[in-house]
Amino acid sequence: MHLDKNQAKAINHFTGPAIVVAGPGSGKTTVITERILNLIQSHNIPPKTILAIAFNRKAVEEMENRIIRQLKTKSELPTIRTLHAFGNEIIKNNYKLAGFKDSPEIWKSKFDSVFEEEKRQIGNRASSSKVSIYKIEHTRTGKCYIGQSTNPDRRQREHFEHSSNDRLRQSIRSLGKSQFTFEVLEQVAGKDANQREAYWIRHYRNQGGVFNRADPLRVQYSNQLMIEMFCQHFGVEYTDHLDRDPDFEYLSDRFNDIKEIVMRAKRQVKSGLFDPKSIDNPIAREFAKKYENQKTEANAIDFEDMIIYSANLLETNPKARQTYQDKYQYLLVDEFQDIAITDYRLISQLTDNIFVVGDDDQAIYSFRGGNSQIMLEFSNRSDVAKYEITRNYRSKSTIVEHSRALIERNSPRIRKNLRAYIPLKCEIDIVETTPYTLSEHLSNHLSKIVETAILVRTNYEVGRVEALLSGRTISNSVEVMTIHKAKGCEWERVILIHNTLDRKYPRQDNILEEERRIFYVATTRAKSQLVILGGECLFVPEFEKIKRNMRFYYRQFIYWYGRKTLQKTTDKKKG
Repeated sequence: MHLDKNQAKAINHFTGPAIVVAGPGSGKTTVITERILNLIQSHNIPPKTILAIAFNRKAVEEMENRIIRQLKTKSELPTIRTLHAFGNEIIKNNYKLAGFKDSPEIWKSKFDSVFEEEKRQIGNRASSSKVSIYKIEHTRTGKCYIGQSTNPDRRQREHFEHSSNDRLRQSIRSLGKSQFTFEVLEQVAGKDANQREAYWIRHYRNQGGVFNRADPLRVQYSNQLMIEMFCQHFGVEYTDHLDRDPDFEYLSDRFNDIKEIVMRAKRQVKSGLFDPKSIDNPIAREFAKKYENQKTEANAIDFEDMIIYSANLLETNPKARQTYQDKYQYLLVDEFQDIAITDYRLISQLTDNIFVVGDDDQAIYSFRGGNSQIMLEFSNRSDVAKYEITRNYRSKSTIVEHSRALIERNSPRIRKNLRAYIPLKCEIDIVETTPYTLSEHLSNHLSKIVETAILVRTNYEVGRVEALLSGRTISNSVEVMTIHKAKGCEWERVILIHNTLDRKYPRQDNILEEERRIFYVATTRAKSQLVILGGECLFVPEFEKIKRNMRFYYRQFIYWYGRKTLQKTTDKKKG
């Protein structure tokens, strides 16, 4: 197999810790598989002493197939696993040492069923609760605000101190509390509260007018009622103005983020086992307590436990640790930029012959607990050999140059010489679109049948794009997916859609540098065609700037090259 000189250097690394700093399309998987083959074929390392960790099952299968094809004897193979599968093997083989009475059951989707049961219980509580429909009225004009609460006295105090309704709040501030009265209109079951609130809003809107803006019938239960139900259900202390606390605003929507919050916390356990008390978010913390208790009673583990318990076992049991150090003397880790603290706890227990490959510019999984700082710190260790494979074999030079200009704005990052193997230029289409023009532009760019991916930021946008494409005769060359799912893949043409389907990009709830990395990952999936469709976005001008600069330098080059050629011709004639 032909390798460039930098790939060959990395592959020929023999012992001691090493890091390969890679770029998009640089052959990361090739380097790992070829080094495994090199250890076996050139250094006579027994395959069973080699352990390779891949990011997902698909990557595991790809590595296995490549190695099997090139090994002369198939009787003995290296161990290639995802980190979760490797951790699970350790627990299954040492469950008593890990703290289990029997081999633990694996909870694959149990979190979701526990989660849904909690939602059901909260919904039942909300449905049957006694809810007061109240009115706050201006004594002179009769204009009023209609609301609902299980604790009307507390809500009265909240409104008069700092109402959650901006128009009512401004009126109370300018006219004074004494100009307003508070009255409970009726008490109803929670399941009827929105309907009764809507009735009273219509009633008073036809009289002196109302401060209310939103229609309470747009959701099943009001945000205020859900806040009160969540606090009661999870035993969380209710505080005044809680409905304006970021952790409680749009609570029913944010409840769906609990799984992410809990699993991210589990991936950041620095020592010992997971303690739900470590979670700051009060709702997620109380949910985690219930979930972990149920899991313990069932003698079960989830995917994150596979790593936490196995890491803790090797850390606290020298004999078990020595067993695995003797078994696996060479360790290779792919996608090193995405590992979490718990992941590193596990792999750091195994061997000094650790060979990691990653690209910190493609670290886009912090929402799952991924921590690119681990890679930065590892690369700065004085005992770690460093290699760089940054030649892009995937994309045409224009795409590589633009993407490089974008990502080099990030700091901190490992500096790298990103360059293209394919010198061919291509046009990058950057088109401003709206929700009304997007369909037309998609049709224009999909008119030619080319292997294509349409990449968006969220699953919500995947659904929107699929709806736009439904019924069209474009069947199998087009895939629609999030940028995160596209990582590791490549297509001839990539269409990136941003800020045109009701979702802001970059997202305000994420680190700006990571949002730029996500944009970078999207653009570097393209081999020969890149189309960027959307509204205003911070990262688009960063692309357009180099585009303008490249045109300027190209014109300058043509100008000076033309003059130089002319001068040579003139000198030749004179000579």
